[in-house]
Amino acid sequence: MSLKAREILGEDPEVFFAESRYEFISRILPKVLKGKKPLTLSDLLDKVFLNKYVGIPIFLAFWWALFRFTFDVSAPLSDLIDTLFSWLGEVSSSVIADEQLASFVADGIFGGLGGVLVFLPPIFFLFFGLSLLEDSGYLARAAFVVDRVMYKLGLHGKSFIPMLIGFGCNIPGVMATRTIDREEDRILTILVNPLMSCSARLPVYLLIGGAVLGPYAAAGTYTMYILGIVLAVLMALLFRRTIPYFKGKPSPFILELPMYS
Repeated sequence: MSLKAREILGEDPEVFFAESRYEFISRILPKVLKGKKPLTLSDLLDKVFLNKYVGIPIFLAFWWALFRFTFDVSAPLSDLIDTLFSWLGEVSSSVIADEQLASFVADGIFGGLGGVLVFLPPIFFLFFGLSLLEDSGYLARAAFVVDRVMYKLGLHGKSFIPMLIGFGCNIPGVMATRTIDREEDRILTILVNPLMSCSARLPVYLLIGGAVLGPYAAAGTYTMYILGIVLAVLMALLFRRTIPYFKGKPSPFILELPMYS
């Protein structure tokens, strides 16, 4: 159906109807509005966040601030959890007479639980920060800004949201690709989505970063996330250039930006 509509209209149906809708709106506005439209706070913010020169640096700065926030806020809680379970392990070792049972309780139960629960604070604050960015209205702007780059590299602008969800879990990230209309763009996004560093990898990054990088753990984790994004983009570009099924430009990205909140 979409292919037939494309043939009849001579362009992407989504683009055609969007242009028609906004053309109709632009004809009506002068008849119902008098004077010049005043600039709102959203307009002023969009002039900065959507700027083609500073939009990407601001986007990267937001992600850096998100990871910095995640580590700085969660570190005391992670240390508290680690201290608590270490203390419980020491207490159980001193109370239980049987050496093997004491080792099982101290190292197996309390050590295992502590090793897992210590990663809950950074995961919680990471998703808390993402929810703040989403509720503020910035994530939609981020998708719009990144679309300029993604389009040149062979990915659809709508791929940004599934890939962003992939930071939480790749499975819902793959499921979110259903919003991409064109099949080639959708499958390409599915193929590169697993390269996004999901939350299950965050404990590994934290462990490696804390053990190897020490005070630079946040920078190391941020770098690993960025490397995942770069690799995903490179693979998408490779698929787009070498596999006939994916050849051609991605379909246009149309997005209505929500108000800031």
